[in-house]
Amino acid sequence: MKNRRPAFLVVFAAAACTFLGAENIKPFVMPSARAAGFGGIHAAQGDDFSSLFSNPASFAGIERQFSAAEISISLYGPVFEMLDLAVHSSGPVDITSLIASGDFAAGFDMGGPVALGWVGGGLGFGIFNRTYADAVVDPSLLLLRPAVSEEVLLLGGYSFPVFKKRDHRLDVGFLGKAYYRGTLNLESSITDIADMFSGVSSRPFETHFGVGLDLGIKYTFAGKLSFAAAGYDVFSPALVTRYASFSDYGGGGSQDYATVTPRLALGALYKIQNDFLDRYVSDFIVMLDYRDILDPFTASSPRNPLLNIGFGLEVKLLRVLSVRAGAADALPSFGFGIDMKILQFDFAVRGKEMGSDPGKQSVYAVDLGLLFRY
Repeated sequence: MKNRRPAFLVVFAAAACTFLGAENIKPFVMPSARAAGFGGIHAAQGDDFSSLFSNPASFAGIERQFSAAEISISLYGPVFEMLDLAVHSSGPVDITSLIASGDFAAGFDMGGPVALGWVGGGLGFGIFNRTYADAVVDPSLLLLRPAVSEEVLLLGGYSFPVFKKRDHRLDVGFLGKAYYRGTLNLESSITDIADMFSGVSSRPFETHFGVGLDLGIKYTFAGKLSFAAAGYDVFSPALVTRYASFSDYGGGGSQDYATVTPRLALGALYKIQNDFLDRYVSDFIVMLDYRDILDPFTASSPRNPLLNIGFGLEVKLLRVLSVRAGAADALPSFGFGIDMKILQFDFAVRGKEMGSDPGKQSVYAVDLGLLFRY
């Protein structure tokens, strides 16, 4: 065991610095209403099937869990503004003025229904699908430009303890992945959104296909306090194929190479326990993270460092009801979950910053999750 630790740390450091100057594409992730409620994914939080996306070093220390399927939906944008228009409008709702704003941003993200996999005993693997759409506005040309994507993601990894003695435990892990994404780029005038879906076969289309690697390390003291580092897509090259139109898919297209944006996060978790709380509370965890440490090196326009801080807490009452709160992107988040054994229901409301500075382009998001895990 001792001989593996130096080699793993060398690979972790070397891989994290690879491809920093390459063209980057978006990461392959899954929406999570549970994580949305407590400020997003936390590197030291890995207690269920979602550890496939938080930290592969967690596989060795969690209870075995099987995922049969899930539907996780996230909607973001000017939610309250659109509701206000609907309430105060006496006729058909006209959202043209809202969309015409240069600050407009909206999206839809759905993970599943394919979410089949297993985590526990040091192993973690799964297969997922995801559908999402992002819409932005070009105010100079008065055009709405959504991009609709479909993804398939295959994951598999392993973790093991490199040190385990009394109250001290150090785990490391890795996660390999293969992914495929197809993206259809649409466009319409903001005065006639119905035109967006006309002539879909002639719209530009592109695909991303590749493999990837995540690495993680996690130290736990007395089962209560954890510190972790997680490197996401430290080595994730992709083949990008662009077609002039969707009808050309499968035929001739231009090809290029890119890489998924590498990310590095540091996190801490503390589990609060005492005799009084243990009567009513199954779990009480507090988490703090600093994410996207590599952002200044990988992004052409780095985000404000305050946006990379994540905070969250989760209280589980009587093993059934979970109450969550947190902050990410310098905006608050709230949520709850109900564990019905064969079905888990999660709901969250949160802020999401689309700009590079706090408050520059803030929107609201609503997240809903139905998880079938056993």
